[in-house]
Amino acid sequence: MKCKGIVAISPGDPRLIDVDVPDPGPHEVQVKMAATLVSAGTERAWVNGIPNATPAYPYIPGYCCAGEVVKTGSEVVGFEPGDRVATFAVDVGHREIGNVRDLEVVHIPEGVSYEHAAFTSLGQTSLQGVRKCKIELGESVASLGLGIVGILAMQFTHLAGAQPAIALDRVEKRLEIARACNADIAINNGSEGWETLLKDVTDGKGPAVVLDNTGVPAATVSACQIAADYARICILGCPRGTVDFNFYREVQKKSITVIGAHAVDSIPLYSSYPHFWTYKDDATCFLRFVKSGSIKLDPMIDEVVEKKDAESAYKHLIKYNKEALGMIIKWQ
Repeated sequence: MKCKGIVAISPGDPRLIDVDVPDPGPHEVQVKMAATLVSAGTERAWVNGIPNATPAYPYIPGYCCAGEVVKTGSEVVGFEPGDRVATFAVDVGHREIGNVRDLEVVHIPEGVSYEHAAFTSLGQTSLQGVRKCKIELGESVASLGLGIVGILAMQFTHLAGAQPAIALDRVEKRLEIARACNADIAINNGSEGWETLLKDVTDGKGPAVVLDNTGVPAATVSACQIAADYARICILGCPRGTVDFNFYREVQKKSITVIGAHAVDSIPLYSSYPHFWTYKDDATCFLRFVKSGSIKLDPMIDEVVEKKDAESAYKHLIKYNKEALGMIIKWQ
């Protein structure tokens, strides 16, 4: 069987083409996609092949999907055809039908739309990073870089008791979105005097926790510089290049703790424990927050496109629209 899906044929050349759909393996769930979310920063990096994101081509971008179960593998339990599910779908991405590992599939609660459920994998990415920071009630927390992951992470720090939950970015549109998503304070870190303002809102100390969501190596240095003594720095965005800085001055002398928080390689597979939850548990938790209205998603959706427009819209987002956050592709 074949279906339509987006594939990068070569660097910078994504196309909507026919792709194969085999039967699901023993531990796979076959899902008919209703909506997929473009994770613009990550997908732009991998489709264009920038440093630390150099795949073999043809390359299948995307991993944030929601839809309906069609078939299940022989060893799969807990899922039946017709179930509404959200998935982390690496090597499936933006397509009509795909097979996903059962460990990375969760049920969508009643009342949560496919469009909102498509955010689940980025919700899990953000949530696992915030958990690892071990935020205490009343600590000041800054989220540096306001892509989808950054804005979701900022919302989770707010829920975790950050006071204040601070949003930092150089793009005013993203700061406006952060304000609409419960940021206590939003600061343009490209403006004059922003460091002084950040000090003022953190009692002259700097943030107790800084989440670097940018994927920009130089931002890791900035995260250390703005942080308070004894702070935690969480590397949540994947740095696309090498970080070069004075470790003694920026980390050791300030007694800073640097936390790696990769959403795939630094989480347990089968059992959750404090501050380290499985994909299933964090994804299910995220969807409960969505259902309750505790997490805001609509401000981050720039565009919703139909399947027939998927190729042109995807190319434009990847190549030209650098300020866009989220684009939903509807497959049904």
